[in-house]
Amino acid sequence: MKKFNLDHNFEIFFETPDDNHSYFFGYYDKSPLDINNSKLLVHRASFDGRKVADGDLVQVGYFDLKINKYIKIDETLAWNWQQGSNLQWLPPDYSNKVIYNNIHKDKFISIIYDINSKKKKIIPFPIYSVHPNGKEALGINYERLYWCREGYNYQNIKANKWNVPYHKEDGISKIDLITGKTNLIISTNLICKIKKFDDIENKNNWLEHIMYNPSGNRFIFFHRWGNEDKVKSRVFSANKNGKDLYLYPDVFFYSHYSWISDNLLSIWTLLKNETNSLSKKTFKIVYKNKILKNILKFVYNKISNLLSLNLKLKLHPQAKLHIFKDKSNKPIIIDNEILFTNGHQTWFNDKKRVLIDSYEDKHSYRHLIIYDSGNNNYQKIGTFYSMYNESEFRCDLHPRLSKDNKFIVIDSAHRKKRKILVIKIK
Repeated sequence: MKKFNLDHNFEIFFETPDDNHSYFFGYYDKSPLDINNSKLLVHRASFDGRKVADGDLVQVGYFDLKINKYIKIDETLAWNWQQGSNLQWLPPDYSNKVIYNNIHKDKFISIIYDINSKKKKIIPFPIYSVHPNGKEALGINYERLYWCREGYNYQNIKANKWNVPYHKEDGISKIDLITGKTNLIISTNLICKIKKFDDIENKNNWLEHIMYNPSGNRFIFFHRWGNEDKVKSRVFSANKNGKDLYLYPDVFFYSHYSWISDNLLSIWTLLKNETNSLSKKTFKIVYKNKILKNILKFVYNKISNLLSLNLKLKLHPQAKLHIFKDKSNKPIIIDNEILFTNGHQTWFNDKKRVLIDSYEDKHSYRHLIIYDSGNNNYQKIGTFYSMYNESEFRCDLHPRLSKDNKFIVIDSAHRKKRKILVIKIK
């Protein structure tokens, strides 16, 4: 079995070594390549194929691609398989300094590391999204997230004070990366009171997936609530100080999103007018019965190849990629005959083409394409076998682009030890 297939218009520029370590970067909202495409940030783990547990360390470091050498920066206990330690190049130069999360004196913190001087600066709060000016960031309370979001939380600190549906001290904080000063700018309490729903009171509520727009004057985030069986999502945008909040249409299902420009963003969602009454009733019945859910999933997978796409979408309406203007509830729907699977998006600098991956197919292959919204066409990049799926330690491709859009970087588990692939666009 071939582990991955690459289209002839693309070639492997670099891949992390087979040295009995697992290499990955993390999320899709930032590039692990520096501005010159000469250094590649990585997490380096000694194990794979299981959840992160208390005491599990991961190395943060980088490959000097000019000499093909790995250079260790630090070790951290503040990490997960999906987003790592939020390791990233520090703006605005994206070349000399990196920032990542860690633990210091039993508190989650972040560290700025200067590659040239080897000096470290401790910031007394963990970061989530760094402003394009490199002087400030947004962060969430990972002590609180421990109780809410397996797979995206950090281990090692378990404070029971945060084990409540929502907490007045929880939310999104603004962090001054110069002084280290931190203040809460959006409280979870406030968000829960906006168009409040009955099930909010007795379920965990949390804010996550914070993402600045290109200029950094606004950001988006999820408000999520629920439990292991079902999670609901709402999307908000706000200005850089947490004011001028805007709530996108309340449909309770939102998934991956990405800014296209300062005023446009793409979101996978399924709006209320895109479902039919039969599918809604069926979904509610099936979702409450795990045995029935598994039976129907098995049957559907067996016969799905015999069904037309239109019939599939009627029986099981899929989320579509929508383009919203910020602070607007009237989106444009991207053609769902091409993009009918929920994937992570990274837009090219031309704001027309978008890099999108998929979850695993029935043969455990993940697909990677470039979609052109200008001509409603797509270009196949490749398919990648995945050893780890549907778990907290799954390995999503999480595709990212270099700043100059010449390279694509993915995490891939086509072997038991996951790897990072740097793909050159010919």
